[in-house]
Amino acid sequence: MRTVWVSDDIIGRDCLEVAAEVGAEIVGVVTLPESATIDRSARCRFDEIAARVGAEYVEAEDVNSADVLAALERLDPELVFIVGWYQLVREPFIARAREGVFGMHPTLLPRHRGRASIPWALLSGLARTGVTLFQIVDASADSGEIVRQVVVDIEPDDTATTLFERVATAHVDLIREYVPEIVAGTAPRIPQDSARASTWPRRRPADGIIDWETRAPYLYDWVRAQTRPYPGAFTYLGDEKVVVWRARPVEHAELAPAGTVVAERAEGPVVACGEGALLLEEFEPGAGQLVVGARLG
Repeated sequence: MRTVWVSDDIIGRDCLEVAAEVGAEIVGVVTLPESATIDRSARCRFDEIAARVGAEYVEAEDVNSADVLAALERLDPELVFIVGWYQLVREPFIARAREGVFGMHPTLLPRHRGRASIPWALLSGLARTGVTLFQIVDASADSGEIVRQVVVDIEPDDTATTLFERVATAHVDLIREYVPEIVAGTAPRIPQDSARASTWPRRRPADGIIDWETRAPYLYDWVRAQTRPYPGAFTYLGDEKVVVWRARPVEHAELAPAGTVVAERAEGPVVACGEGALLLEEFEPGAGQLVVGARLG
């Protein structure tokens, strides 16, 4: 079927590759322009892959704009896939796909609709999450009929990086298995139970600030939930921002105000927390140095 692909991240790009391999005729790719200042994790370019699959390349910051609707009218798609995009599509967009618009969401819908699914899964202490392939039928978020889901277990030491990798693999596996069924018109449709729905709010980079009055085990979760490919948890040394990419709780007997660097180990500085201490194993300091006695906050 004639298919238009909408995405601006590496998961969407990998899924596009596989969709083309298993039979989708990709006639158009809609993505963000390189100059867009929209803050999105794992963004990537789509011009090379669009050229490789012979698809028209469309850049747009607003997927519901008149220019995108005109492109869809010209491309005449039977299917549209939206995998890794920051906007909800509205009815005029949805109506341009004769056989439906399909999306993917990195949770087990109807639970945990909304934004920042991987950070929230780690911050919430979930033991498992997943990926859902579903049909988009209106402008509400993540509410359409489910084609299929796959469960992704969350390990106690997972970070945003490791969980992102497994969630990305689950996306690709779903596309490989079910795009042929969608193209053939045989894919299942399972209505969501709205009574069991929940929603996670959007997280912005500023939400990653570290509150050193927190217990060290939770700050460990805080750091690992927001590490790469996300903007990272952060603190300040004076006016200098310090991004913490990797840390772990450690024992430290000395009492000190929360946010004080209380020791320097071979693996990195140790910072006092509201309870316990956090060893900063990987961080990006500003101009200042994290020396014993320095105060973060």
